[in-house]
Amino acid sequence: MKLRKWIIPAAVILVGIIAGYFIIKAVSGGVSDEVASGIAYIKDLEKADTDEVEAVLALQRQQRLAEEREEKMRQVADGEIDVWSLFSDYALMGDSRAVGFEVFGFMPDDRVIAGPGWTIRDIEKNMATLQALNPSSIYLCFGLNDVSIGIWQTKEEYAQEYHEILDTLHETFPNAGIYVNSILPARDPAFNTSAKWYEIPDYSNAVKEMCEENGFSFVNNDDLAEQYSQYWEIDGIHLQKPFYPYWAANMMMTVYGEGLGDEE
Repeated sequence: MKLRKWIIPAAVILVGIIAGYFIIKAVSGGVSDEVASGIAYIKDLEKADTDEVEAVLALQRQQRLAEEREEKMRQVADGEIDVWSLFSDYALMGDSRAVGFEVFGFMPDDRVIAGPGWTIRDIEKNMATLQALNPSSIYLCFGLNDVSIGIWQTKEEYAQEYHEILDTLHETFPNAGIYVNSILPARDPAFNTSAKWYEIPDYSNAVKEMCEENGFSFVNNDDLAEQYSQYWEIDGIHLQKPFYPYWAANMMMTVYGEGLGDEE
């Protein structure tokens, strides 16, 4: 949507400039082969499908972001960058997986608003704490308990309530960036505890679609979870310490990617 806002006006302006140039050429010196070729080029521009242009630009942007993400992950692994220094004036909310950011010493406890068993309903329960921080960026890391606890019978119900909560957050913090993390998967033997965790990908995709449809920022951790699957605890639920810097870097890449999108 951001691209579409300026692609069409920019194309119109460009066509107008080119057209003006060739009109001047035609008035001053008659219709030469150069002018005729220019007019034909203008007609081709007018026929260009802006949707196709957007698709090409989007693909190029995705490729650049993939390259940037790969490089940033390498730098994190090699210790070339301190990903934690990239977090500023923020709050991170979530369940027991989010608690790891504090427990492992990566983030101060006053910036991590999270607890075991928490679901998205705990966002509003802790709104006063969040308001006291009044952060510029809010990172949401929920989903594990949400899927298994049985409050929401379908992924559609869950995505709808998540949408309502995000609307409330946006109204309360209109100037804050709100970033919704995809739901990290569970692994064997976790499914012996809850077979509902097999549905995590479906719930996560429903949240992703909801975010895309309503303009909320979504942090896709699917590739990350596969690439660093060795950092799951033996319970198949929780995460080991080495996973967190990569997860943090992926969140920062979403922030970075949105900035890149604005520049295009």
